[in-house]
Amino acid sequence: MSTLPANRYETYQWLLRAVGSYLDEEPSCRISLAEVSDGFIVRIQRALHKMEPQVEHFKRETLEEQLERLFASRKPTKQAHHQGIWANFPNGHADFFRALGYELDQAKASNIVLDELEDGLVLTYTFPTDEEATTWNKRLVRLGLDEIEAILNAAFERRQKATAEKA
Repeated sequence: MSTLPANRYETYQWLLRAVGSYLDEEPSCRISLAEVSDGFIVRIQRALHKMEPQVEHFKRETLEEQLERLFASRKPTKQAHHQGIWANFPNGHADFFRALGYELDQAKASNIVLDELEDGLVLTYTFPTDEEATTWNKRLVRLGLDEIEAILNAAFERRQKATAEKA
């Protein structure tokens, strides 16, 4: 029996967490992520100063399987040594991508693009401007280290609050 929410495959929170856990398996930096119709295209470098990018296509079905494996094993994944901006965040990509996914879900975001810079991230997405989603706007957000940390801290506080409410 799955411990994940029933609609998990429809949320950025869980899909991005799965992408993040993949990125945490080995050092990953200079990440570019673009949402496509069936999932995400991700370009990464495994070494900060080597221009040897690799491109991965994560289909939703693949991410669903990865999430199921993550929750079935319940084992902490081995943490890779992170480079670039990720060196400031020892929990790596999965925690941040999950937290960012929550924020994107709250904004009713769609068509996300995320690009890593030397000192932060640039995120663009579309969002509905009315309840019927007949009109959409595009948003561009620059996330520096302070903003990334604030997103992570907000997620940590949500989890603490949820745990306290269950007790």
